[in-house]
Amino acid sequence: MDRLPPELKLHVAGAVGDVSREALRALSQVNRQWSQIVAPILYKNITLPLRSLKSQNRILQLLDVSRILPHVKKLTLLARSYSTNLPVPDESIGDYLEQTLPEDIDVSLLCQFVGDWTPTIALVKRLPCLQQLTILAFARYAELLDVVAEVHPSCRVSIFTLSRFSPRWILYWSEWLRSPVLYAVTVICHDERHMRTFREDPDRALWDLLHQARQIKYLSLQISVKPFDWIISESTRWSPSQLSESEINEAPRAKLETLSLPLITKMTASQLQRWSQMTDLAYLTEWAAGTIEEMTTLTAITELQPFRALKRLTLRLDQPKDSPCWPRAVKRMFRSLPPLNYLYLLGRYNPAILPTAILKRHGPTLTELKLYYKRSQFQQINEARPLSLRKQSAPTFPPAVITNIAACCPALQTLCICVQRYRGHPIEAQTYDALAKFPVLQKLDLVLNCVAASKADGTPSPPRELTAYEQELFPYRFGQISKWTIRDSMINSAIDESLVKAIFNRILMGQQGRSLQLLRLHPHLGKFEPWMSTDTRNRLPVSAGEMIKELAGAWQVDWPRYGKPQLENRFRPSRDQEAVTIPKDGEIFESIWPSTREPKTWPLEWCSWPLQ
Repeated sequence: MDRLPPELKLHVAGAVGDVSREALRALSQVNRQWSQIVAPILYKNITLPLRSLKSQNRILQLLDVSRILPHVKKLTLLARSYSTNLPVPDESIGDYLEQTLPEDIDVSLLCQFVGDWTPTIALVKRLPCLQQLTILAFARYAELLDVVAEVHPSCRVSIFTLSRFSPRWILYWSEWLRSPVLYAVTVICHDERHMRTFREDPDRALWDLLHQARQIKYLSLQISVKPFDWIISESTRWSPSQLSESEINEAPRAKLETLSLPLITKMTASQLQRWSQMTDLAYLTEWAAGTIEEMTTLTAITELQPFRALKRLTLRLDQPKDSPCWPRAVKRMFRSLPPLNYLYLLGRYNPAILPTAILKRHGPTLTELKLYYKRSQFQQINEARPLSLRKQSAPTFPPAVITNIAACCPALQTLCICVQRYRGHPIEAQTYDALAKFPVLQKLDLVLNCVAASKADGTPSPPRELTAYEQELFPYRFGQISKWTIRDSMINSAIDESLVKAIFNRILMGQQGRSLQLLRLHPHLGKFEPWMSTDTRNRLPVSAGEMIKELAGAWQVDWPRYGKPQLENRFRPSRDQEAVTIPKDGEIFESIWPSTREPKTWPLEWCSWPLQ
């Protein structure tokens, strides 16, 4: 391998870096030549913890100055609560922030840093190629930012700060918001755990911030639950706005390129008008707008037509009751937008309007379409507030609508969509045939709704005769459900390697260009999702919900266009030994997969129901 040309060695180093940082470190230790090739990749983005003054003083002692510092282009400073986990290991947090959409980022459990910036300043001065500094800590940043502006005037600084909505905290903001190197600000607000909704809009704090930092290009808001053990006391009242109308109207508008608001916030017509006063929306290329549920908001966007450069839109649409004009208003609003290449659309809407009202305009240019949510999208709120987010968050798409979507999106490469499982019934196979109609689709995140499909009268869909056993009632949590419901959900959730292969091959072989490279299956279990903590659950017998969770797994198929597709079930059971089942729950399982084994401890033998 040492005889490879430098260009190939660089390619090898890049490929190894995609595997893991550990593999990259191992490659760098082969010899001096490989170390020189790997170093720019390995040390381009480094993360340093802000834990104590002592550890800060050791930064320069720990780093090999000659090998590392010349290659550092991105520096991340992190102070977090170590009682919880971040989405990725600490050392990878910089890459995570770079690769994740603003609305998907969840790093809310950060800590306050009150230490001395002197060691960090010394490090910053010794980084000749620093291009980006990210600070994930609640602190007074002015001293550090002044040095960065002097030593690295072209460096972009991104700050994750805590908003306490108190005059003292707003004064702290004014100390650093006008820094010329400040590029991006993410404001984190903590909601209390007593289920309050935000009765007053947090946008007011963002407007105060933006008024002082007109130079920033990126502004994001996170709202998350404050942990029980959070020790920092903070004001939870919304402070009066610091701005008068004359100040807003006389000040030059900002030119934000990214504005990201959580889906739990509501975008009204008056708020849109105020944002238009604060920043020139014509410069906005990426907008996570929150939730639109009023006709007046759709009308305001249509009439103002403020967007000229918008390419990426994240939005939740919730149609109000008794509003027959809603689909027409949605169509007019989307027609007023410039052609999008990315759309993340959630909410309670009729999926049939998507092709006609939205994709007829934007489908030809879309390369990425997401029609289902990730948990991080709700920034932990959905665990604490069972209000609007407990309602339907995204539609389930039938085969006919998927076919129409595919006809509108000839360039679509990435898709996230929810479909219904029907115990392998031909209707389900039609869904996978419809997904094969996307001509250049490469990545598919397929959310499989495993909850039993039923009609309005509570009978199975598609119709079938129920046995006397299936019609019996089954006590589940705090109520009763028909046994056929939990039985069908169990069958739908039984996803094994043979079924995964069948789904992948059905889609791939149906594509004209055989373009599908990655399939990820995300089972949606609804009310059967285990709700107790793992430790509590593991002390009890195995329930139907736990069985369903383990049956469903977390499958991924990776096919890089050569060799055989690589299948992996990324689900890891929480129990490390066999356990007894709850008798009534085990009885339903055995009505599908009879077992003669004694004792009948979990896990038991099972297999998926094949596609028909």
